[in-house]
Amino acid sequence: MSAEAIKSAAARMNRMIQDFLDVARMEAGRLHVERCRTQAVQIASNAVESQRPLASAASLNLRLDLAQDLPDVWADRDRLLQVFENLIGNALKFTESGGRITVGAAAHKAEVLFWVADTGSGIAVDDQPHLFDQFWQAHTDRRHGVGLGLPIVKGIVQAHGGRVWVESTLGRGSTFFFTIPTATRGEAERPEPAVHGV
Repeated sequence: MSAEAIKSAAARMNRMIQDFLDVARMEAGRLHVERCRTQAVQIASNAVESQRPLASAASLNLRLDLAQDLPDVWADRDRLLQVFENLIGNALKFTESGGRITVGAAAHKAEVLFWVADTGSGIAVDDQPHLFDQFWQAHTDRRHGVGLGLPIVKGIVQAHGGRVWVESTLGRGSTFFFTIPTATRGEAERPEPAVHGV
């Protein structure tokens, strides 16, 4: 086995361990988020740039679609990047070469609405209610991971006081949406540690 293959396997194992730990924290009501005023534009942009090499290697077009004058959000930057990593990662897995993945954001009332849309295989209507269940995977030949990515996404978003959902059509792709509250002028600039359950 090559050094690169060993490194890749170690990275996957480390991610799996971290996912199990996050699920255990959520079940114990101890998922830690450290919120502060954060630029929504920067989070979305950083998420896309970090995944762009993988998209390019898979011959996929990964692009940004950000509304102008996005407000700041009251969020844990690292945790939101984890949400995007999971959502973009899923889109990469289920979108054929030559397809497109779009990461977007727009202001909506007292929240910022984020989304990750793909032109992949789509999700059957009967499967959609189970997507955020732990260890659940659709009946498909293209299995990846252990079914923890989307439950973790849900846990992180809910810990921020947001919502997450999916809209999908078989053969036409999927769009995962989530909301994060905007930062208000009265909120302090210093981080606000918090512990949440699901």
